[in-house]
Amino acid sequence: MDAPRTLPSWLLALKNRAYLPTILALVVVCVAVLYAEQQNRTIHQQSMRAQVQQAAGLIKSRLEAQLNGDYQRMRGLAAMLATEPKMSQERFAQIASHVLEGKTAIRHFAAAPDLVVSLVHPMEGNARAIGLDYNKNDEQRAAAYRVRDSGDMVLAGPVNLVQGGTGFIYRLPIFTDAPEGRAFWGILSAVTETNTLYTAAGLLEDNDGIEYALNGQDGTGTAGGQFFGDSAVFAGDPVLLDINLPIGSWQLAARPTDGWKTRPDNLWRLRLGLLAAGMLIVFPTFLAGKLSAARQTVIGQLRRRESELASVSRRLEIAVKTSRVGIWECSAQDAHYTWDDRMHELYGVQQKIGAITGDDWLQRLHPQDRERVTQSWQRAETDKTQFSEEFRIIMADGSIKHIRALASSFTDPEGKDWIIGVNWNVSEDVRLREQLIHANEALSQQNKELNAGKQALEAAHAALQKQQAELHRLSLVAKHASDSIILTDADKRILWVNEAFTRATGYFPAEAIGRTPSELLDGKNTDPNVIRELNRHKAMGKRYHTEVLSYTKSGDEIWMDTNIVPVTGPDGKVDLIIGIERDITRSKQRERELAEAKLAAEKADRAKSEFLANMSHEIRTPMNGIIGMAELLAEADLAADDHQNVEVIRSSAQALLKIINDILDLSRLEAGKFSIVEEDFDLHDCLSSVAGLFRPKAIEKGLALDITFAEGLPERLRGDDGRLRQILVNLIGNAVKFTHHGRIDVRVSHAATDPCRLVVEVEDSGIGVSPTQAQHIFDRFTQADGATTKAFGGTGLGLTISSMLARRMGGTISVQSTPGQGSCFRLEVQMAPAATMDGPQTLHLPDNRTSLRPCRILLAEDNQTNRLLIRKFLRGQPVELVEAENGRAAVEICRDQPPDIILMDMSMPELDGLAATREIRDLPIVQPVIIALTANAFSSDRDACLKAGMDHFLTKPVKKTVLLHTLATAQNENPVWLDPPRASA
Repeated sequence: MDAPRTLPSWLLALKNRAYLPTILALVVVCVAVLYAEQQNRTIHQQSMRAQVQQAAGLIKSRLEAQLNGDYQRMRGLAAMLATEPKMSQERFAQIASHVLEGKTAIRHFAAAPDLVVSLVHPMEGNARAIGLDYNKNDEQRAAAYRVRDSGDMVLAGPVNLVQGGTGFIYRLPIFTDAPEGRAFWGILSAVTETNTLYTAAGLLEDNDGIEYALNGQDGTGTAGGQFFGDSAVFAGDPVLLDINLPIGSWQLAARPTDGWKTRPDNLWRLRLGLLAAGMLIVFPTFLAGKLSAARQTVIGQLRRRESELASVSRRLEIAVKTSRVGIWECSAQDAHYTWDDRMHELYGVQQKIGAITGDDWLQRLHPQDRERVTQSWQRAETDKTQFSEEFRIIMADGSIKHIRALASSFTDPEGKDWIIGVNWNVSEDVRLREQLIHANEALSQQNKELNAGKQALEAAHAALQKQQAELHRLSLVAKHASDSIILTDADKRILWVNEAFTRATGYFPAEAIGRTPSELLDGKNTDPNVIRELNRHKAMGKRYHTEVLSYTKSGDEIWMDTNIVPVTGPDGKVDLIIGIERDITRSKQRERELAEAKLAAEKADRAKSEFLANMSHEIRTPMNGIIGMAELLAEADLAADDHQNVEVIRSSAQALLKIINDILDLSRLEAGKFSIVEEDFDLHDCLSSVAGLFRPKAIEKGLALDITFAEGLPERLRGDDGRLRQILVNLIGNAVKFTHHGRIDVRVSHAATDPCRLVVEVEDSGIGVSPTQAQHIFDRFTQADGATTKAFGGTGLGLTISSMLARRMGGTISVQSTPGQGSCFRLEVQMAPAATMDGPQTLHLPDNRTSLRPCRILLAEDNQTNRLLIRKFLRGQPVELVEAENGRAAVEICRDQPPDIILMDMSMPELDGLAATREIRDLPIVQPVIIALTANAFSSDRDACLKAGMDHFLTKPVKKTVLLHTLATAQNENPVWLDPPRASA
C-alpha cells in the first residue's frame, strides 16, 4: 500500500479558508497595476514625440525663413545685374553691401559675366577669385554649365571653402533682355557660412536634450546624403520634417539625445502609488486571515507544552534525588534563601534551623577563597550573568569541604527577580586531582633527569663523532689539497708532506722526511732575508705569511706563497710547525705582464694626448688666421657675392672647429680628465640664452621655437652651467637642423621629489628616427642613416658627448621618436641648491666698436699670420703694440721696456710661453697682465698657464670681440694706465 503523499505548503495554505480572500484581492490588484502601467507608457511616448515634433517644427521654420530670405536678397541683386549688365565693381560693391545689411548668413557675392568672375564683394580675402574662368576651371565648369543650361538656381553644399570653414553656395543664372529674346548674361554666386546658418536656426544651441540631423545634400531631398548631425539619428525612429528650399528640399530628423525613453519618468511614482493602494486592500485582508490561523496554532501549542512540562517535572525530580546535588534559591528583593535537604546535608545544618543567611555563608568560606568568591557573586548579581565558582567551606568540626557552585538569575511571570543555584561536594575530586598533580610532577622530574642524561650522552657521542669526522676530513684535505702541506718538528725537520708537495717540487715523501725545507728548496736566487724572517717567526711561535723563491728537484725556479702556523704545547714551546705553500709562479708572471701592459698603455695614452695636443695646435693656428681674416672681411664694405663668399668661409671654418672641439671633448671624457665645475647660475637666463642662439635660424626656416618653465622651478641652482649649455646647444641645434616645418618646444621642469633634479624636454616635429635607430643614436660617430649624414652633415659626436656629460652630471638623456612625426629628447641632470640667491651681475661682451684705454701691449707670437691678425684686430685702438717672435725676445723686451699687457703664445721657439711667463714673473718690474694665446684646448693647459703665473686664457682661434672683451676686463681689473696714448696699433 502506497504511503500518503504530502501536499506542498502553498496548497496547504490554499486549503486554509482564511487565506482565500487575500489571494483573490492580490490577483485583482496585480491586474489593475499592469493595466495602469501600459496606459502610462503609451501616454508618455505620445507626449515625447509631440514635444520633439514641436521643437523640430521651430527649427524647420527658422531654416526656411533664413534660406528663402537669403534667396530673395540674391534675386534682388540678380535683378539689378540684369538691368545693369555693365555694372562696375564699385557699383556692385555698393549694391551688394546694402543687400548684406540685416540678418543674413551670406558671406560674400561673386558675379561672373560670360562665366568669368569679375565682380566680388567684399573684396578683402576674395581678390584671388577675380578672373576665375569657369570655362577653364575643371572643378567648377560642370556646375556652372548646369546652372546656365537649367536656367534655375542651384544650391550646392555644404562644401569646404577656400577661405576656411564650410558653407553653402547659391548659383543663380542671370538673363538679360535682347532683341532676339532673353540672353544669358552670366552667373551670380553667393556663399553662406554653415555655422552662421546653423546658429540662426538654433541647431548649434543646447536643444533641451534633442539632437537633429539633416539629409539631402545639394537640395536633393531624401535622395541626397546626410550633411549634419549623427547618422544614428535617422536610424533611431526620428520625427521627420521636409524643409522646402527655393529649389529642392532637405529632410530634418529629430529625436531625444539619449533615444526614445521606453520607461516614463513617473513610473516608480505610479508604482509606489499603486503599491500603497494595493497594500491598503490586501494587507487588512491578509492580517485578518493570519490572526485567525495564529489563534488556532497557539491553542495547539499550549496543549502540547502542558504535556511536556508534566513529563519534564517528573524526570527532574528523579534526577535531583539521585545526583546528590543541593538546590537553593534566593529572592533578589529580600535576600531570603530556601534550601533543599541536600543543601542542609552539605553544610551540616539541621533542617529545623532552615537555610543560613548570606553573611553566615560568607563566614563559612575559607579565608583564602572569601574575597574571590564574594567578587564573583557581586559581578553575577550586578550583571545578571551566571555564577560559577569552586571554593572551600569550614565545617563546625574544623574539617574542610570543596564545593562547586553554579547559579543563574531569572524573572518569574509576576516580574519578581530570583536566583537559583546548585552546590555539590567535589572534595574527593580535588583530592584525586592533587594526587595526580603530585604524581605528574614526580614523573616530569624523573623525565627531565633522564632527558638530561640522554642529552649529555648524545652530546658526548656527537662530539666524538664530530672530532673523528673532522680528523678524517682534515686528513683527506691535507692529503688531496692542491696546496703543498709540510709538517715539521721544533728543529724544522720534515715529518710529513702531502701529494701536492711532490707535484710542486718533485720530491717524494721518502726524500723529504728528516730534512729541512731550506735544504730541499732554497737556491742561489732565494732571498736570505725572507728565509731568516721565516725562521725567526718559527722560533717565536708566531704565524707568518710571505712569498719565497724556491727550486724544484729538477732545478726550476718556482714562486711559493707560504703560510707557517706554529703549534705550541701546554708549556708554550713549539711542538709542531704547519707549512702551507701555493705555487704562484703564473700569478707572478701575469703581474709582470700586467705591469708591462700598464706601462705600454700609459705610454700610448701620453702619445695620444700629445698627438691630440699637437693636432689641436697645428689645426687651430691656421684656423685662427682663417676665421680672424674672414671676420675682418665681414666687417668690410663688400659686394653681396663677396659677402656671401666670406660667410661661407666663416661657417665652414666654424664647422671644422666644432668637429675639432667634439673630438677633443670625447677624448677628455674617455680619459676621465673632463672636469665638472660647480657654481651658482640663473636657470632662466642660462636656458633662454641657449634658445636665443637658434631663434634666428628657426625664424629663417619658418619654425616656432618656444621655451616654457614649469611652476616651482628654483630661480638659481648650483652646477656646471657651461656643460648644461653645451648639452642644450646640441639638443636644440639638432632639433632646428632636422625640422623643416612645424615647431620646436623646450619644456623645463623638475622631478616630483627633488626640485634640484632638472628635467628639460626638447620636442620637435622633424624627420624623427625609427626604434632601431634610436637604440644607437647616442653611439659615437652615429647618425640615423647615411642619407641623414649626406643631407644634414655632422660627425655624430654631439649626442655621444651630451650623453656622457649628462651621466657625469648625475643624469641621463633619453629619446622617444616616431619617423616622420618628430622626436622628443628628455634630459635629466642633478643640480644642487644655490649657495646664495643673489646672482652676479651680467657681463656684456663689447662689440667691435669698443675702445680700450691707452696702454702698451706686447704680442709674443712666432706665427706671422697670427701677429698680422692681432695687429688688424687692434687697429684703431689707442694702444702701442710691440711684437716678439719668441719667448726669449719677449723676456728681454719686458726687462727693457715693461708692457702693461702681454699676449703670450704657448708654443714658441727658444723659450715657450710657460717658461717665458715664469721668467717675467721673476723680473723686478711692475708686473704686467699676461693673457695666454694657445691652440691647446685642454683644461690641463689652462691650469698650467694659470699655475705659471698667467692671468687670462684665450683659445685659438680668437675672435675680435672676445679679444677686446678680455683686454677691457684686464684694464678694469688693473686700472693703472693713466698715461696718454703712446701710439696707435
